[in-house]
Amino acid sequence: MKVVRNSEDAAMKLNPKKKLTGATLVVEGGRNDANLRWLTGFSAPDPVLLLLHGGRKDLVVSILEAGRAETSARVDKVWTPQELKLEAMSRHRLSDWASALLKHYRIHTVTVAADFPFAMATRLQDEGVRVLVAAGPLCAGRRKKSAAEIRHITLAQRGATKAMKAAMTFLKAAQEDAAGYVVREGKRLRSEDVRRVIERQLLESDCVADEIIVAGGRQGAEPHERGSGFLRAGWPIVIDIFPRHKQTGYWGDLTRTVFVGRPKDEMRRMWRAVRAAQQAALREIRAGVLVKHVHQAAQRVLVDHGFETTIRNGVGEGFIHSTGHGIGLEIHEAPSISLNDTRLLTGDVVTVEPGLYYKRLGGVRIEDTVEVTKDGYRMLVPCPYGRV
Repeated sequence: MKVVRNSEDAAMKLNPKKKLTGATLVVEGGRNDANLRWLTGFSAPDPVLLLLHGGRKDLVVSILEAGRAETSARVDKVWTPQELKLEAMSRHRLSDWASALLKHYRIHTVTVAADFPFAMATRLQDEGVRVLVAAGPLCAGRRKKSAAEIRHITLAQRGATKAMKAAMTFLKAAQEDAAGYVVREGKRLRSEDVRRVIERQLLESDCVADEIIVAGGRQGAEPHERGSGFLRAGWPIVIDIFPRHKQTGYWGDLTRTVFVGRPKDEMRRMWRAVRAAQQAALREIRAGVLVKHVHQAAQRVLVDHGFETTIRNGVGEGFIHSTGHGIGLEIHEAPSISLNDTRLLTGDVVTVEPGLYYKRLGGVRIEDTVEVTKDGYRMLVPCPYGRV
């Protein structure tokens, strides 16, 4: 199948507040519905189809979703497969929905996202439709957050902060037993125990998070290790909470590294180095700055504190990831705060999360989510860091 990459990037300019030109086809639903929500305010558990053309928005949903779409979707028309006059066997195939809708409007060229379903693109091209693949994000306008979007992210971040405080309070009441384990009320604590405290608090905030990280000891040397089993006193415990607000669909992101008992001097130095690196990165943040300068500021501090980044036996150790990322309707959005020449913009909402990871010591990561302003940044929701 020949798919044409859209060198003019017309689809990258999509903005729901401006008149749309050309034709763009969006297929999304379930957890992967960021563009659909942003463009229409509608979310569905199953995939639906959205056609943007000539300043119009046409949404195709199953008959089960039609009533809800009519009342909540910001579109010009809601279609069902029945209205498109599809036969019974075709009413459950999105490729038939797309084919019928394009034929109705006599559209012969569409722009799609890079992750558009391959089978559907093949079907459309077999029917003579020219499929253009956007060279960048389909909705690049999502990067700059509106005041309402920032409120939505703040709501999720507030849920993450309440859950983090609950976890820290839970662990603050724990002690070290004779064997070096973390105990509370006579019971040795596991990562799973702390995770349940976090999950309960998130539910109180109308948030959900499937991949909460509570990684103690050497498990924390893997940045995305969720953590399991008994927690050891004196070792770092990485707690990373990134919830999605159930009503708005926007995400929050917050990480703290805590200790129960007295940490070893080297672990204490790691924590202080990471905290200093985060402060250095935050000082660089403002509209117009190159993201690589933010990342390099964090790198320099960690090196100055004596923590190098190396490859050992094919595995990276030290500061092995970017300093942060954008956040919104997806947990990872543009911009990436790494070694690239992107400039921060007013309205960016980004995480700032340097970290250090060593197999023999575990991991330390500290993360906050901030709004980029003209002259600096605004912390969305403050959260205690603890003292080491």
